[in-house]
Amino acid sequence: MNEIAKVPSELAGRAALTKAYARAGLPWACHIDVTYRCDLDCQHCYLDDRKTWPELTTQEWRNTLDQLAEMGVFLVAWSGGEVLQRTDFTELLGYAQSKGFVCSLRSHAGMVTEEIAARWREYGVEKVRVSVYSLDDAIHDAFTRRPGSLQATLRGMERLVAAGVPTQASAVLQAQTIEEVPAMVEFFAAMGAGVEFSTNIYRDHLASEKLDLLDLTSEQRVRARELIWRHQKADPDINPTVSQQMEKGVCGAGRSYLHITPDGAVWPCVMFPMALGHLREHSLREIWDNSPERQAIVRWKNKDRGACTTCGGSDVCFYCPGEAFKHTGDFRVAPEHFHARTRDLMAGLELARGPRYSAEQWASVPAGGQRGPKPAKFQFPIYRPSKHGGARVGAKAQP
Repeated sequence: MNEIAKVPSELAGRAALTKAYARAGLPWACHIDVTYRCDLDCQHCYLDDRKTWPELTTQEWRNTLDQLAEMGVFLVAWSGGEVLQRTDFTELLGYAQSKGFVCSLRSHAGMVTEEIAARWREYGVEKVRVSVYSLDDAIHDAFTRRPGSLQATLRGMERLVAAGVPTQASAVLQAQTIEEVPAMVEFFAAMGAGVEFSTNIYRDHLASEKLDLLDLTSEQRVRARELIWRHQKADPDINPTVSQQMEKGVCGAGRSYLHITPDGAVWPCVMFPMALGHLREHSLREIWDNSPERQAIVRWKNKDRGACTTCGGSDVCFYCPGEAFKHTGDFRVAPEHFHARTRDLMAGLELARGPRYSAEQWASVPAGGQRGPKPAKFQFPIYRPSKHGGARVGAKAQP
């Protein structure tokens, strides 16, 4: 904590901030899913048991924010479900602001009123990321399975922008929306908002294979990344190669940030359903310091990734330990489709920005393959009201 207190205000960007937190061995950010309830039913949603998943009380969330503040956490990213399904959400946001957190939100914005937008601005929300799947009502509403949802979302975004809240559309591309990329960039720029795109479909928290069917084909992903990198002004998602950062961790999950589920379970990341502990059993600091699972994550570094260290495409590869965990049962073992996805990103980058990779670099990337079946031994650490008397798998029931 002392080292965090010494971080000078003139440090440029968050890279320096995250490095300081890493040296102190503390999380700089926390992703909170305050509820899994949502009035939409999006086809790609990876959440389980959205209607009946238990939730911490208002006071328990206040206590959690107190613990995060005591650990020196800088950023709290709120999400769900839809955060506004909790009637106390804006109250919790105000409490977080009083504790000094920088806050960002994810929402479909369809429930955002002018009053809510003004309150979020008052509480200094850094950014609201809004889920938008198409500018075509028929496509978007079919994806959310709620008629009228696109227009409700766009009205909410307009209210946020008018209130001065930094707002960004967040679009998961589907096969039928890839060619919308240029139009979406132009549309949201005119609105005064930004837009970000994703070409990844993540398995649900149970690691089932049903969402794999929504994944883009290789040709579709290449085309999508080409359009994204052609029409967005930001530089491509280029990283140092694995060989240039051998002593570093693969990503920040369980290292520089953590995730808290609606019922108080602590995971490394929202995409990484591995139980580190539970806030109704231990304090957040005890979980962070003592979890054997987290220590295993911390010990695993890029130098331990075998063939990844010589892969010529590791500058655009996003190795997701959580997604690996849901495919192989071991966050350290890359599923075959990671390699295929990396080759798609390389091809899309070259189409958008010109030749980049040598024949040797292309040859160093495995051909890859399809997504595999669910791991034989996969335990999802959740509270399930319909099973085990409401207890989290592997834990005693809570009062």
